[in-house]
Amino acid sequence: MPLIRDIVQADYSVVEELLYSNDLGDGRFYDPEGLDVVVAELHGRVVGVAEFQLHCDFGHDEGREAHPGEQTFILTMAVAHTDRRGGVGRALLAEIARRAQRAGHTFLALVPQDGADAAGRQAFFQACGFTLYGPAGPGAAWGCPVSEILAVKDTAAPKAGG
Repeated sequence: MPLIRDIVQADYSVVEELLYSNDLGDGRFYDPEGLDVVVAELHGRVVGVAEFQLHCDFGHDEGREAHPGEQTFILTMAVAHTDRRGGVGRALLAEIARRAQRAGHTFLALVPQDGADAAGRQAFFQACGFTLYGPAGPGAAWGCPVSEILAVKDTAAPKAGG
């Protein structure tokens, strides 16, 4: 299982490369200012990253369908291609869900990124319990109750920080 921890400045270049290799970054210097960011570490190397906002009112201004409770919005998740299907993505989601729960939030929301492997990203989020809410189409919102993410037994991962 990966170690999930807060990002530190020494991780920035690795995270930028990870995002870029997943078609989610532009290859420029990574700056997570204003975001909550956790990384997944296996055998001393960063193999996954998740950017999120614990306090976000996503959807209300855009007229998206209402959902129960306060929400945490997941902006970006990426896992190294060589470390996929090993529980890294689920461990990152579980850590976000734990932090959301501690903040009193009951719902996780996201908009799966377009581009290369968009179908794979959507399939991953569906497998984790996320469903479409609101109108379908580009930029469609997906969500999942925090309790559903935390109910999955194999999402428990060692944590540092948080």
